[in-house]
Amino acid sequence: MNEQYALKTLTKEQVEKFYKQGFIILKNVFSQDEILNAKNSFENLFSTAQKLDGNTQELKGSHFVFEEGGLNRIVWCGGYERKLLDLSKDERILRPVSDILESSELNQIINQAHFKMPGERIEFKWHQDSEHRRYGTDMWRDVDGRGSYVQTVLAIDAMTKENGPLVFVPNSNQNGHLDLQNNSELLRKIDSMDKLELTLEAGDLALFGPYTIHSSSVNLSDSPRRVLINGYAYPGANSRHYPGVGLGRELTI
Repeated sequence: MNEQYALKTLTKEQVEKFYKQGFIILKNVFSQDEILNAKNSFENLFSTAQKLDGNTQELKGSHFVFEEGGLNRIVWCGGYERKLLDLSKDERILRPVSDILESSELNQIINQAHFKMPGERIEFKWHQDSEHRRYGTDMWRDVDGRGSYVQTVLAIDAMTKENGPLVFVPNSNQNGHLDLQNNSELLRKIDSMDKLELTLEAGDLALFGPYTIHSSSVNLSDSPRRVLINGYAYPGANSRHYPGVGLGRELTI
């Protein structure tokens, strides 16, 4: 299912694939030199986190979140490390998102550094991102009728079967918002569904929609598995305030 990313714009077939299966993968989006710069920012963030007391807190507009005794993620990481915020408005990310949402105006509400370090127990159970966006409440309005949101995951390190990769349930987006956490019967059925375990090289980009069921397990390797996650909403969809950014920042491409 992997595709070489030769152009900054998506083809009609790629957009159709996104809405059919719930995700697409773009290979070699960023060079290794660019990824090295991002790694330096991640290392600076992690070094800062190690000096904190292990309690979730905000520094320079970035929300350092600790769970299970370790650093889980840094919300709006670009507040502390500006390079990561600049990276999140790179055309190689914004253009395919714009193609999917069919909008040149985007509202960026997510800019997160996720850390899965060796020996730590960070994992994410089966969920849809529509849960986090607060679909079904007055905090969210599905403006375009197709989810109005695209999440992007940039691999900072290689993502392998051993280090807690993303796992997608293909075509699960077709059923819309499922309120999974209150649907124990469906959660049990996921074990028997077809799944795709994502393997990525550093610099690859995954894009998926808010209804795509996904998870990621614990890192069982001796190497870090770090990703930069950026999320973009269709204008007018989001009314939720996020740490460090509030209602989001408006971007134009």
